[in-house]
Amino acid sequence: MAAPGEVFVLALDLGTSACKVDLISELGEIVGREAEPVPTDFVDNGGAEQDAQACWGTFVRCAQRLIGRALVPPGAIVAVCAATHGLGTIPVDRSGTPLHPALIWLDARGRDYSRRLVAGVPSVQGYGLAKLLRWVRLTGGAPSLSGKDAIGHLLFLRTERPEIYRAAHKFLDVLGYFDFRLTGRFVSTGDNAAQTWLTDNRDPRRIRYHPALLAQAGLDLDQLPDIVGSTQVIGPLLPAVADELGLPRGIQVVGGSFDLPAAGLGAGAAADFEGQLSIATSSFFTVHVPYKKTDVQHAMASLPCGIPDRYMLMAEQEIAGASLTFLRDQLLYPSDALSQAPPPEDFFARVNRAAEQAPPGSHGVVFAPWLYGERAPVDDPTLRGMFFNLSVETTRSDLLRAVMEGVALNARWILGPVESFCGRSMEPLRLAGGGAQSDLWCQIYADVLGRTVLQIESPMHATARGAAFLALVGLGRMRFEDISQRVRVQRRYVPHPERRAIYDEQFRAFVDLYAGTHAITRRLNRVRER
Repeated sequence: MAAPGEVFVLALDLGTSACKVDLISELGEIVGREAEPVPTDFVDNGGAEQDAQACWGTFVRCAQRLIGRALVPPGAIVAVCAATHGLGTIPVDRSGTPLHPALIWLDARGRDYSRRLVAGVPSVQGYGLAKLLRWVRLTGGAPSLSGKDAIGHLLFLRTERPEIYRAAHKFLDVLGYFDFRLTGRFVSTGDNAAQTWLTDNRDPRRIRYHPALLAQAGLDLDQLPDIVGSTQVIGPLLPAVADELGLPRGIQVVGGSFDLPAAGLGAGAAADFEGQLSIATSSFFTVHVPYKKTDVQHAMASLPCGIPDRYMLMAEQEIAGASLTFLRDQLLYPSDALSQAPPPEDFFARVNRAAEQAPPGSHGVVFAPWLYGERAPVDDPTLRGMFFNLSVETTRSDLLRAVMEGVALNARWILGPVESFCGRSMEPLRLAGGGAQSDLWCQIYADVLGRTVLQIESPMHATARGAAFLALVGLGRMRFEDISQRVRVQRRYVPHPERRAIYDEQFRAFVDLYAGTHAITRRLNRVRER
């Protein structure tokens, strides 16, 4: 039961694989959740799409079920706020109807057009020097050579879907589409707009599209949404939507953010240089910093985030928890001529129990989680995953533990540049996301990274909790300084000194695998791309 005067936020966490809707109290407590899976369609030539209208329908069903459980009085819900996966693009007409499925953050079909856009002489890692300097000076980063960002999507649509491009009234990011459906306004929050590489980010309190960057890309300002703050109240919930969800009319909608900044806040890492690592479909480090800075060599930059006057270093690993999903769906339980058996509902719990049977180091087996290329510390869409050092004695437990260790080894590969960027050690490091529910995986991270890690309470709810905190700050009911006190730590994991030598050797082998195979995978996968 809600205490007298207690208020709540209806928070949406739209991830790549699932839509989650939470009721969260102003103290950060999770009152309830409803969730449904969200499918992704992988299409030819590196495409990855989701049906935006179907995602909205999934949100509505989840919200209706959650509100229908009457966990709190409807009048105690004071705001709706969303956090969604970022780097997506949805062309819509004047009514806000999508003209094409959402191109999500995994969609690489714009890679050739992005490479042509950024090329020049002299060249630095594929970028023309003059162009790179302009992008870095204004934005802090530059378009990805992989095409897996908004500018790559826009160039793909302009070139290969010209009729859709011309018909588009606005190009919305995924959060912007949900904010439109909630309020009727075409907007993009500053953290999302910054990821287009079309904005001047030198003052995080005043992010705006830059005419020189628009001209360089040949894009039209009129087709881009207005930029708003993550804590800005963007309007009341549309009456028809309020009625459909079962909420009182007049509830406020707050801008929100994409999932990386929200997860950092929801994990309690709101102060400068407090590190957070999320283990979800992908994995990412987030660290708030008081400066704009770029590390071109490792594809890292600090960019605007949910906190209006701050920047956040975001270093993303392309595949993390999805490695286990790949094992489940493609190797262990595919529906094919060998077997039609569905996976058990407690598959991930069983993975933990099986992986615990293998020793640290998995009897020398090394797994590289590059199943869809990599973003950091190398930006290489042609990189591919592998099991290395198999023998006739290798067991399934070895393979499962090797996957968990390989995902952590990739995080260690990123950690070095992250700590250099910040000028300090990331310790302790907060863990969030679905993977952080696993005690085994948390301990593996502590051992592989050589850092104390903190498993937060309800780690799967960090992104939704971050969205709720943004709403509460926007409504004046809390300050960012209050966040660390509203996220409890469930357990602390410290590295086992006797495992240091094992994981140091594993890490050397991991980095050597990249050095020895990236040219081969580039050659093989460029052939396939053509």
